[in-house]
Amino acid sequence: MRHAFWLIALWAAAGHAQSPVRNTSLPPQELVLRAIEATPEVHAAEAQLARAQAEQRMRRVGSHETQLTVLPQQRQVEGGARYREWEVALARGVRWAGKARLDREIGAQGYEAARLELEDAHHAGARRLLALWTDWQRARVVADVQRSQVALWQRDLAVVQRRVQLGDAARRDLVTIGAALAQARASALQTSAAQMAARLALTSEFPDLPLPQEVFLPEVPPRLRDNDWVALVLQRSHEVGAAEAVVRQKRAEAARARADRRPDPVVGIRVLNERGGRERALGLTLSIPLGGSYRGAEAAAASAEAMTAEARLGIVRRQAKHDAQLAVTMARSLRGIWQQQKEARTAAEMSASKAERAYALGESNLTDMLAARRGVQETALAEQRANIDTVEAVARVEVDAHELWHRHEGADSHSPSPEGVARLPELGR
Repeated sequence: MRHAFWLIALWAAAGHAQSPVRNTSLPPQELVLRAIEATPEVHAAEAQLARAQAEQRMRRVGSHETQLTVLPQQRQVEGGARYREWEVALARGVRWAGKARLDREIGAQGYEAARLELEDAHHAGARRLLALWTDWQRARVVADVQRSQVALWQRDLAVVQRRVQLGDAARRDLVTIGAALAQARASALQTSAAQMAARLALTSEFPDLPLPQEVFLPEVPPRLRDNDWVALVLQRSHEVGAAEAVVRQKRAEAARARADRRPDPVVGIRVLNERGGRERALGLTLSIPLGGSYRGAEAAAASAEAMTAEARLGIVRRQAKHDAQLAVTMARSLRGIWQQQKEARTAAEMSASKAERAYALGESNLTDMLAARRGVQETALAEQRANIDTVEAVARVEVDAHELWHRHEGADSHSPSPEGVARLPELGR
């Protein structure tokens, strides 16, 4: 925890010296990876990987086991002696060479699919954290603006009260400003409740992620570099990679089921001791099951399952491409929306400043000034929300492309980096 607070302090310090090049409104890589590692979804995927590894070993050694048969018996000859006899047999099934190769392929592809599903669980955790983090930022920004509005109305109320006492303002102005203050207080209570709910949603799912005392937004939100992001996201998609591994596994299982229509032989050795040891025998045994219609139906079912996996792969690829195209489009368009909102905020602030001067000189009424103030509040909230939306959209593309919050930064999803060590980015770079 001491190390985590040191990181959050560095992050907070970087937030006061923001650069338009590096976005400091997102939590550092090391804190994010630590929080994602602790989620139950990742733990479940790790357990599935351990299961796949065990199944790979099972496939490698095969399901055939040596069977020992011991048959003690007594023989009695009519009118004669009794003899103790026994029989011992050892037998084991033997896979054909092609079946052993297919079993190894099935195990290897099952392990690969589980490994990629673990990586995808990390990726899904990064997506959830990004969404909850920006939701909390939006709620926090709205609450901060509402609290500042309450302070502003309280200051104006004192000014109007003084002017009414001096006869420089009508009492209806006092009623108007009082109503505006009451409305601002009610809005502040609502936004505070929304902020607490957003914070609870974030801390409930990621309790190990420390939150800063303030929300740091970049003066200029980041923009996507000129990369082919859609192709990069599809190339590095763990979800697509896992679906491809499942297809290869199901194809191997279908081939294995077809090969199993030729049953494996069971070979063994048999030792007999009869008539009290007077007669002994040593022999080899060979038994071959006679395959029937059941094995043929099993092979047909496995082939159908392989075709189902191929169809699902097509669905996953289509959805991944759609999501990537949509995310890139949103990231590029939202920055333009932010620019327009920033211009609207600047214009509203200039208009409010003129309205305040006009009211102070008695050239306009209080209603005009309040309307101008509300315009500033609305445009300020819209500009900050657009800023956060742009940060989230750009970060979403970078997360999907494994350029941000990924255990193997910049590595292809199908060939992860052997380092496996989280790196802390340079804050404020």
